[in-house]
Amino acid sequence: MLIRIISALVGAPLIIFFLLVKGNYLYILAGLLSLVGLYEYYKAMRTVGIKTIDIIGYIYCIAYYIILFMYPNADILGYLTASMIIVAFSYEIFTRKSGVNGVVHTIFGFMYVSYLLSHIILVNRLDNGDILVWLPFVTAWFTDTAAYFTGVTIGKHKAFPTISPKKTVEGYIGGTIGSILLTTAFGLIVGSYGSSIGIMNFVIIGFICAIASELGDLVSSYIKRYAGIKDFGNLIPGHGGILDRFDSILFTAPVVYYFFLIIQNF
Repeated sequence: MLIRIISALVGAPLIIFFLLVKGNYLYILAGLLSLVGLYEYYKAMRTVGIKTIDIIGYIYCIAYYIILFMYPNADILGYLTASMIIVAFSYEIFTRKSGVNGVVHTIFGFMYVSYLLSHIILVNRLDNGDILVWLPFVTAWFTDTAAYFTGVTIGKHKAFPTISPKKTVEGYIGGTIGSILLTTAFGLIVGSYGSSIGIMNFVIIGFICAIASELGDLVSSYIKRYAGIKDFGNLIPGHGGILDRFDSILFTAPVVYYFFLIIQNF
């Protein structure tokens, strides 16, 4: 348990630094983290013999963040994905180096890492974005911490033993309750400073993001088990790689974005 606490404290500065970065630097940081995460994903796939076309993934990752910065209102994902499919399969047809699996995982890696992570930027663009941008991190962090301590204390029933043997049903319930309570507390704190975001929105997003966070962690565990690896990397002491630290955030960021986008449009 002590190791878990120390590990969280080591990883915390990266999260806080990410949240404090604003403006153009946020695009740069998110883009760099996406490139590292993409590298980790492609490396994991190579351990099971899947030959991803890394250079295509990197080029599209960089292009995506540049276009996102230059044309903030453009709906670019569809165009990029379509062209990526064409380019990747054309490369395979002419070279025969990767196979269908390599092409598919090249595209999936871009969607899973680069696209999902970019929702942090999209959240930051919303009304009250300087407050909302904390929520993908806060909910993921609270869910993980509450789930861990609940599981260690009273966890008995394995939830997904073939994917993540240490996760329990009690841990998931504790993580969900912890996310709701602490996200609500976060809402009360920002509300005391004049935030116009209704407190019920924090209650609801705490619940939804807890589920998204737990799913993001499960997906990451599933990929690592498929690849036969313990961690995606060793960049962050105590946490492994970028994808090990941001796996839940990849899922909570889109949830926060679309939840508040819908609210703000009605």
